[in-house]
Amino acid sequence: MECYEWRIQALLVFTVVALSTVTSTAFFLPAISYSQLSPTPSSNNIANTKVVILSFDDNRKGDFTYAKPILDKYGFKATFFIICGKTTDKGAMNWQEIASMQSDGMDIESHTMTHKHLNHLSASALNFEIAGSKQCLASHGYNTTSFAYPYDEGADNVTVVNTVAKYYDLARTGSEPLMFLNCNGFKNHPQTDCKTYLPDGKLTYANRYAIRSLSFDRYEIKDLFNNASIFSDFGQILNSQSNYNKGNGIISLSGIGNNVGGAVPLITFHNVRPVNNVPYTTNVGVFAELMKYLHDNGYKVLDMANLRYDTKSNVFHIT
Repeated sequence: MECYEWRIQALLVFTVVALSTVTSTAFFLPAISYSQLSPTPSSNNIANTKVVILSFDDNRKGDFTYAKPILDKYGFKATFFIICGKTTDKGAMNWQEIASMQSDGMDIESHTMTHKHLNHLSASALNFEIAGSKQCLASHGYNTTSFAYPYDEGADNVTVVNTVAKYYDLARTGSEPLMFLNCNGFKNHPQTDCKTYLPDGKLTYANRYAIRSLSFDRYEIKDLFNNASIFSDFGQILNSQSNYNKGNGIISLSGIGNNVGGAVPLITFHNVRPVNNVPYTTNVGVFAELMKYLHDNGYKVLDMANLRYDTKSNVFHIT
């Protein structure tokens, strides 16, 4: 099972039934290009407010074989969250490929040892998945500072978060298209900053161990793998930041201390391959068009290493 799958099992069933009525996309070239479908970024956006953080979960070989060359073409960097105990699995990136990723500037981070549901583990098993992954990656030369929760589970569990906090500076979860750098833009979860705990000891919704991101696979499934809908959603997600990244919400890319708020989309992919209509797999032609959209519209593409947390002000900064 892939990340977030438990939340949309019913939708997956509907998708399987409905796919028989959907025209398949071409393996490599989408039938409709982004330029015909995606909204153009607002003209009042200044250049440094058009940003996106990209990440890939589960160290799938398709991300090395198909996604990386497209990222390289545009000079984009991304974070790859590695399941350290599954590098020998069929269809997984091996250590040589992971090393090649890092040598070319990609960010390598932790995604547990074996991709378990963290909320249901004993203390020793939880430590194995979280601490063991950091140690495993360190043994291969990777000093990981960020962690990604499998299945979008654990960021609301004090025991899990406390374990993550022992070994990592940041942790990424899911379910939101935008991460507010001051954590004050989530309407259903009001906060004034990004502190991890409320006064009563409960966890806040968004904090350094609950960085909100979006698994774009969920949108592809929702859209029944229809190119027009996929490109439209992608553009809307990116452009939604323009409502916050202006005036006092302008994002500065010049370093910590210059940013005064704003929001940034964090978009996660899982497996990029030349296949169609497969849940948690993005068609390589579709992925190529999405990356072309970012390049042609002047987006600054970042990885998780560009996201920093200020422990004095309890907010995030982009570097």
